[in-house]
Amino acid sequence: MSRWKSIGQLLLEYGLTDDEGLREGLKMHKASGIRLGEAMVKLGKVSRDDINWVLSKQLDIPFVIVEDVIPNDELMGKFSRQFLIENRIIPLHETDEQITIVTDDPLNDTAIDFIRNSFGKKVNVSTGSGRKIERVLKKAYEKATLPELIASLEGIIERIRETSFYRMDFLPGKTSCRINIFGAGISKNIAILQGAFTKQDIFAAFDSLDIPFLYNTFTADNNLFLSVYPVVNTLEPTGRPVIAGKYGLCLPADITFTDTAIHGVAGFFRSDSPVQGYGYFATRKGGPVSENSVSVIDAAPEDFRECYIDAYIPEKCPSCRGDGCEGCNDLGYRFSVMEGLFSSDDLNERLKQGRDGKY
Repeated sequence: MSRWKSIGQLLLEYGLTDDEGLREGLKMHKASGIRLGEAMVKLGKVSRDDINWVLSKQLDIPFVIVEDVIPNDELMGKFSRQFLIENRIIPLHETDEQITIVTDDPLNDTAIDFIRNSFGKKVNVSTGSGRKIERVLKKAYEKATLPELIASLEGIIERIRETSFYRMDFLPGKTSCRINIFGAGISKNIAILQGAFTKQDIFAAFDSLDIPFLYNTFTADNNLFLSVYPVVNTLEPTGRPVIAGKYGLCLPADITFTDTAIHGVAGFFRSDSPVQGYGYFATRKGGPVSENSVSVIDAAPEDFRECYIDAYIPEKCPSCRGDGCEGCNDLGYRFSVMEGLFSSDDLNERLKQGRDGKY
C-alpha cells in the first residue's frame, strides 16, 4: 500500500465515505485547520476507529486489536500515568534496541520523539482505537478501586485500634500504593494495593469512613509521601503537657492549634507554635511545648518530670519475636496500657524495654 495516498482517497477506496461526505470534510478541514480525519469524525461521516484503521493503511503500520492487549505493568511503570493517558499510548514491548507502542495518533511526533529521546531507542508505532486504549489504560491503573481502598483502610484500622500506631503513611506509585503504619518509633508495612491512587483518592477514602485527620505531605524523587493522622479520640484537658500514644489523635474540646495541615475537622487551626491560652497538638519531634500541649508518643517533650501519659506501650511479641503471628494480629507487637502521671524518662524507658522485648 502506498503511504502517499491521502486519507480522503483511502476512505473512498474502502467505501467508508462518499464524494459528498469527503467534500464536507475537506471544507471543514480548510476552514478550521484541523486534520481531515478529525473533521470527518466531527461531521459524523466516519468513526474514530475507521480513521485509525485507514491511518494504518496509509502509513503501512500494524493496526492493533486493542481489547486483546494485556498491559505490561513493568514497562508501563517506566512512563508517567499522565503522559500515557493524555497521548492515548500503551507501551507493548521493549528490547535493547526498540520500544513498540500502540496509539490512536501515529502522527503525534511530539510524544513519539519524547519516548525516543527518553529511552534512546527506536520507537515502533502501531495504531488502534483511542476509546479502547483509554479503556485499557483506565483498567490497568484502577486494579484497586476506591471501594477496595476504603475496605483496606477499614481492615487496617480494625487491626490497630488498640495499639500505639496512630499514623498511616501512603506511598503512591505509578501502579501500586504502599501503606505503612507508624507509632512509638515503630514503622511497619501493612498493605500494598495494586492501582494508581492520588492524594485526593486517599482523602476521599477517609471521608467515606467519616474520619477527619491531620496530615503532612512530602515529595522525594518526584514521588508523593503522605502521612495521615486520624482524629477520632477525646481527651479531657489536664493543665499539664500530655503525651498520647493510641490509635487516632484527640478531638479538641475547644480551639486547638497543630503543626500539620487539617482535613475535615472543626476546632483545629494550623500554627507551628503554641498559641497562648489554647491547646496545641504537636506531631513532629522537637516541636515547641507548653502546659496545654498534647504530643504524640514519639514526638514527646523531653526532660519533663511530670506528664500525663495516655498510651499503649508496644512489647515485641514473645511468640514471633516481631515477625508477626496470629497471637499479635500479625503486627509483631502486643500492647499494654500506660496511663497516669509519669516523667518523660519513665516513658522512654518503657518504650525502649518494650521494643527490645524486655518489658
